[in-house]
Amino acid sequence: MTLNVRYQMEEPYFDEGPEDEIRDAGAIARRALALFAVISIAFGDDKQKLIDWLRAEDLWAELSPEELDFITSETPSERQVFNASWRSEALLLLLWSLGLVEAIPAPSETCNPALFRDLLPPRTSVSVNEFIASARRRSDEVLVEMADEILNLHWEARDASINGRECPEVHIGIIQERHHGINWAIGYGGSPWDEVATDT
Repeated sequence: MTLNVRYQMEEPYFDEGPEDEIRDAGAIARRALALFAVISIAFGDDKQKLIDWLRAEDLWAELSPEELDFITSETPSERQVFNASWRSEALLLLLWSLGLVEAIPAPSETCNPALFRDLLPPRTSVSVNEFIASARRRSDEVLVEMADEILNLHWEARDASINGRECPEVHIGIIQERHHGINWAIGYGGSPWDEVATDT
């Protein structure tokens, strides 16, 4: 007896997830402001003042679950502080996406977080509303090109690590954070901030 099976191919078999959608300038600006507050707390700025500022400026809802856990904890762990401070590299790419940063340090060099104080409220005289309303981002093509460049650098660093080779040109921690920032900006997989993939 021959069993004749016909496969229905009209619908895709695999769940491909949400399509990528590059985030608009306003969304990137709000994410940058919330992230700046989190990073500032990690570097020792007054936590309560920044919490009050986030609430007063309607930015509290922009915080991710991991960020909320960190800034509302009375005794955050060393790992939480470390992870939040490293997000400086992701913030750098968000600001680059908005055209506020031109030169990105080499993938073996950390950025200088002091740079953010000259660009972002509440450290500048520009209000939050003005900052968001005036935000403009680079073109889709430019953002995707940067994402591809960072992906390749991340792959290079990961491949070296897996195979026990030195990779002095690329620091894997730095490039992973930058990869996180640019992937969120381009809407990679449509994932929320904490769940952005940096696969290579």
